Order: sequence, then structure tokens, then C-alpha cells
Amino acid sequence: MKLNLNITGIKEIDDCLKQMPIKLTDKVLQNAGAKAAKPLVTREQLSAPEGPTGNLVDSIGVVKGSFNQIGRGQREVGVVTVGPRRRGRYKGFHAHFVEYGTKRRETKGKGKYKAGADRGVMPKKPFVEPAFNATKGQILNLYKQEVAKSLYSTMKRTLKNK
Repeated sequence: MKLNLNITGIKEIDDCLKQMPIKLTDKVLQNAGAKAAKPLVTREQLSAPEGPTGNLVDSIGVVKGSFNQIGRGQREVGVVTVGPRRRGRYKGFHAHFVEYGTKRRETKGKGKYKAGADRGVMPKKPFVEPAFNATKGQILNLYKQEVAKSLYSTMKRTLKNK
């Protein structure tokens, strides 16, 4: 699930954003996104099935994306991903099975040529999408507040140095 935000507003703020180096803009937007995502992380952790190991709940968090080039002259700025993490010490690699479930899988072959075991069905237990739908208004408001705070402090420093 991807959420794209367009921030529009007063001409001076737009001009200030355009004058800021792209790396600074990326950092400002990522920090704002990470802070705004805290209610979503909490809601996902509370609604995710615990399981015997607790790996899924422990893996839910925020990952700040890298500064990527997505096309000819276009760059992804301020990318933040929220949800189960799979790399490093986190073991949320099975989250998509829990969220969407699985269908019955049978091993191909007949009689003695049927190798392996049949796999059962795992019913879906969505926790990411309901958590997002419940907190998206709160996330957007927090995001706007955090961007405004960051822009204010950045503009204050910029104008002080001039």
C-alpha cells in the first residue's frame, strides 16, 4: 500500500522548498514521515497476531528509504515504509501470509510419484490495512505538523544566516 502526499501552500514555502538542497528536503520529509507513522506502528503491533515466537509483532516498525532515482531525472524524496521488517535481526518475512492468507497447495504427481506433502490453507488475518484505515487521518495531520515544524526551523536558520 502506497500513500503519495502533495504539499501545496503559500508561495514562499514552495519557493523555500525549491531552494533547499534535495538531500535536506529528503531528510526533512523522512523525519516527518517517521514521526507521523508512530500511531500506525502502535496500531499494527496491537492488531497483529502474536504467534508462538512473537517475531511478527517485534518486526513491525519504520524504515527510512534510501534516496532513489526512479526514472529519467526523477527522484523519490522522503520515502518511509511502515510495516513488518524482514532484514537484519527482524523476522517478519511471513507477514504477507498472515495478512492475505494462503490457498490449498498440493504436490503434483500421482500415486507413488507424488513427492512431498500437501500444504493446508491459512486463513487471512489482516492487520496492516485495517490499522492504516483507522489511523490515516491522524497520520496526515501529524505529517503536516512535523513538516511545518521542520520547515519553520529550517527557514529560521536560513534567514538568520542571511
